[in-house]
Amino acid sequence: MRLDYSVAIRTLGTAGNKYQILLESLAKQSVSPKHIFVYLPFNSNVPIETIGTETIVRCDRGMVTQRSQQYEEIDTEWILFCDDDLYLPPDFMNTLFHGLDQYQADCIIPNVYPQEGISSMQKIMTYVYNGVEPRKDDGWALKISRNGAYSYNNNPQKKILPTMSGPFACFLCRKSVFKSIHFEDERWLEQFSFASYDDQLCFHKMNVMGYKVLLHYSTGLIHLDAKAGKRPDLSKKMYFKKKLQYVVWYRTIYSLAAPDDRWKCRVSFGWRNFIGIFALIVDVIRFRRMAFILDYFKGLRDGKRYVQSAAYREIPAFDAYKKCG
Repeated sequence: MRLDYSVAIRTLGTAGNKYQILLESLAKQSVSPKHIFVYLPFNSNVPIETIGTETIVRCDRGMVTQRSQQYEEIDTEWILFCDDDLYLPPDFMNTLFHGLDQYQADCIIPNVYPQEGISSMQKIMTYVYNGVEPRKDDGWALKISRNGAYSYNNNPQKKILPTMSGPFACFLCRKSVFKSIHFEDERWLEQFSFASYDDQLCFHKMNVMGYKVLLHYSTGLIHLDAKAGKRPDLSKKMYFKKKLQYVVWYRTIYSLAAPDDRWKCRVSFGWRNFIGIFALIVDVIRFRRMAFILDYFKGLRDGKRYVQSAAYREIPAFDAYKKCG
């Protein structure tokens, strides 16, 4: 495999020293990038942090928008997509390329947010709040469930496993593969008050199209967490959470299911939202917002209305670019 890649960094220009750490760790890679491109919104200041070799590319702001560029300036076969608050050990890229070569894959994702070692209470809370649950090792890393959430391998026996989703903070992907999924179609996500599910919309779409995606459990990457993203408006938090949850479930699960299996998807999603009522009660008490109760159900209702709207019908189907044969 030809170890030829460029780096595409998504930033708002506010990560400070953590961004500097990323740049310096890229400069120290045993497999050096051909170019480093920094995708910065038009209204953001150019970071003072630099190593002198990166190129600033101005673009519109947005979690999906900044990542779904045309990348005409990139002429390498592979792109390392990064957020601006990561430390990459010197052998990081060699590790990723070795995994790609070993399994003949199209994309590989470092396990930025390990879940397999969390406590039992944390596992319960992630299930109640987000429908995310652990699984026994079945040869997969993350799997997308009928309820629109995902399940994770609780005890992976290998360092690298195929996956249906993964952390969006960092991944190495063939440029032609990323371009072929038309991730720009998912910019509808930007209308919500906070970004979520961008990872599922990207990597699950790759799986749907027939590409091979891997999760690597042991790369040495450290997430420094600059917390530079947009914070949700608390008054709209519950409403947008449930509306987005419905739209993502409908788009990535229900609409792709065989007609005879759709009732299973509805039951699974219904159960997820029934369990979610326990988390709703906790949030009402925690944030002292009785309005969350109405917003919970209003969000689900408006999510259903949105997927039936003319605006949604203009978006290409999630499997519109699925490979035939």
